[in-house]
Amino acid sequence: MSENKTHKKRDIFVEGAIAPAFVAESITKHATQTSIGGHEIFLGQVRADAIGATNAIVRAIEYTAYRDMANEQMIAIREEAFARWPITCLHVHHSLGTIAVGELCFFVFASAAHRQPAREAVAFVTDEVKKRLPIFGKEILLDNTHVWKENR
Repeated sequence: MSENKTHKKRDIFVEGAIAPAFVAESITKHATQTSIGGHEIFLGQVRADAIGATNAIVRAIEYTAYRDMANEQMIAIREEAFARWPITCLHVHHSLGTIAVGELCFFVFASAAHRQPAREAVAFVTDEVKKRLPIFGKEILLDNTHVWKENR
């Protein structure tokens, strides 16, 4: 759908939480692109889930990844998204390190001339990142024990 070009390889990982100001700045940078009519955003935030039989509460998630492998797989996901939808841009950022409850850990942002392609591309990319990228979350509980997060 989008013009046939290879998009830049990007490192999607950021150390620490994704700042809300970074999200706002990303949106602001697109204001000069007057062919864009729709933006779609997904923001992942760490939840204070109750885990297991004891209902232990999550206080943070420590994210690790096979960084090179994940970035290579992200190239394929990006190319699939650009091939399927007429989007003008696609940005993906995922946290590494310890992210506290309430902080942002995942940011997917797509723009297009119209809202529907941007919406569908963001849903696709969000799901594919969860399925295909070797990113691991260790849920740190209030008592400082941990369990490994499983994507549902």
